[in-house]
Amino acid sequence: MPGPAGPRPGRRTFLGAAAATLTAAALGGPLLGRSLAGGHVDAPAVLADPQANVTDVFAFTSPDDHTMVTIAVDVQPAQLPGASPLNYPFATRARYEVHVDRTGDGRPDLTYRWTFRNEDRRLFGGGPIAIAPVRSLTDSSLLFRQRYTLERIRPGRPAEVLLSDAVAAPTHTGLALMPDYRALRTEATRALPGGGRTLAGQIAEPFIADSRVFGLFVLGTVGPVPGALPAAGPLSALNVGSLILQLPKRELALNGDPERNPVVGVWATVSREGADLSRDLRTQAASYRQIGRLGMPHVCFALWGSAAFNAAPGGPEDRFNARPAELDHQDADFVAATLDPAPPRRIEAAQGFAAPATPREDIRALFLSGIGAANGSRFGFDLNTHALNADADPAAITHAEELRLNLTTPVSAEPHPYGVLDGDRQGYPNGRRFNDVIDVPLLRMLEGEPSERSAAHLLPPPSFDVQPAPASDVFPYVNLPHAGP
Repeated sequence: MPGPAGPRPGRRTFLGAAAATLTAAALGGPLLGRSLAGGHVDAPAVLADPQANVTDVFAFTSPDDHTMVTIAVDVQPAQLPGASPLNYPFATRARYEVHVDRTGDGRPDLTYRWTFRNEDRRLFGGGPIAIAPVRSLTDSSLLFRQRYTLERIRPGRPAEVLLSDAVAAPTHTGLALMPDYRALRTEATRALPGGGRTLAGQIAEPFIADSRVFGLFVLGTVGPVPGALPAAGPLSALNVGSLILQLPKRELALNGDPERNPVVGVWATVSREGADLSRDLRTQAASYRQIGRLGMPHVCFALWGSAAFNAAPGGPEDRFNARPAELDHQDADFVAATLDPAPPRRIEAAQGFAAPATPREDIRALFLSGIGAANGSRFGFDLNTHALNADADPAAITHAEELRLNLTTPVSAEPHPYGVLDGDRQGYPNGRRFNDVIDVPLLRMLEGEPSERSAAHLLPPPSFDVQPAPASDVFPYVNLPHAGP
């Protein structure tokens, strides 16, 4: 099923995206799980704590500086287009973290941690966050702002503070109160010591979704009339919170040498502050419990075919969110799901399209070890397994769910949205770029590509296709949040 060679046709302005969202909600309702994509609300526990919901992780060589890698973590989905008094802050008394595994043992060798605090001058802590046009993050008219500390953590060393009291870009409360949001975002973009940049704030949802694929993952069919549903992204008109880092490759690579050790694994977690209630609270420091996690996109959709409406509380989705990556290989049910994912069997039951034979070592490789010529990935070449790192201990490399990126893969002159599956080795699943399409390539790989037959007939041309505007090639790459009046 060949994909488009360039940007997807049929992209529209915000008004068109809003119409597509409403259409997808009307047609897809329960099928889409509250009209949200997989990875956005696919584990029951995050429904009660949207600020801890990690929706997407991106990692790619920066197109505007090939010595740098950009990592982005999106959280708290389904933020409505800005209009006062809407406000979508990051969680306080929580830790947002990006982890980097250099050696392949599932343990972080490098962690970047954000912690937020509020400056809230609103009466009784509610109402509009601005009372007059905001032209700077320091304007007195901005009644609510968030400040954050960004730390770098290496095992066995004290945490290093990279930024202290930096200001996050606020929720876009509409053109009347924030007439030049781009200027606010530029002000919120901060340089990092040692090189690189960072931004925390609200952005337009970048996830490119095909609403028909959700039905195939969950039910085995696109709907009652195959091919009639739009490919519209149900998130196209919404916003999301984002934490974006641009870092030198030498900082991320094992022993500071990306040529000798080109592969890193990346994932994000969110942990909430807690305490041991059996002990005197006055005698203990706060502890943190991990409640959100993501590396590769669509883990729950691809393995269990689950979304908000069909996942049981405390089930494998919630356990995945709470588990350290280093323990993935010890969860027999999780590993078994990678070897026998649910969607192909559901498609076979619903449509008679035979599921590939199990065990699916290729799907285990996709999520737990990366693409390698000898690990069952079926691509037939080495790309992003930690075994490519000359200084890594082969005996320590284990199966762990991470978004793996080869730092030395050349930046594509003409990026293909379907990534590695259609010949662009710099794209998904070799990391993930903002303009990469995930739904269709993942479905094709679940059905056995590239070594088996095509699954093209499962997704005929859509009736129409409306998606987010493409990301740019200039940091921070993402689009400004959708604004209200």
